[in-house]
Amino acid sequence: MVQNKARKSKQTEKRRVRRKVSPTKGKEITLSEKMTLYLNEALSMENAAVERLQLRIKQTKIENVKQRLRLHLEETREQQNRLKQLISDVGGKNPTREKTGLPIPWATKTMANMIRRMMTSAELELKATKEDAVIENAEIVHYDMLMQLAERMGITNAISVLSQSLSEEKAMAEWIRANAPDVLMQLWPEIDASIAKREEVQSVET
Repeated sequence: MVQNKARKSKQTEKRRVRRKVSPTKGKEITLSEKMTLYLNEALSMENAAVERLQLRIKQTKIENVKQRLRLHLEETREQQNRLKQLISDVGGKNPTREKTGLPIPWATKTMANMIRRMMTSAELELKATKEDAVIENAEIVHYDMLMQLAERMGITNAISVLSQSLSEEKAMAEWIRANAPDVLMQLWPEIDASIAKREEVQSVET
């Protein structure tokens, strides 16, 4: 009886161990498959970026911001096309249509409620501008790392293509940084007016 229990216990433990073994263990991954994965990862980010840029163009009321976003939307679509071509060049098939989650800092429920209650449309534009900067810098790191991987894997034809996308992301990030003071200057009257109005209300209440 004791031996039967011990035997069953060992069999159960073996099944548990087998479940923990990675399904890819023992499977050889080719260089083409590995690079296709990395390129699809970048493509999923650009797919999401296109969607966000379209939304930002509709939302922003600042004309020079709208124009720069439109230009970067065109660049991002070209980046998608380059990535799809690279995926084909390394032997990959069916470039992903999925959209990754962009690196935007999400507010807690309490903070989100405060944002809805207290932020003006101008402040929401400032918040979106900060998010734009975070996304662009994340893409810079992503492309830089992808270029290094391509070099180590010996896929040298991909480096110049990825370098072009990297340059575009750097230019967009720099534009956001350089134009942030002007954006704030244009938005400040609305923000200042909302502060003055709130102070007036508090004065009446007291």
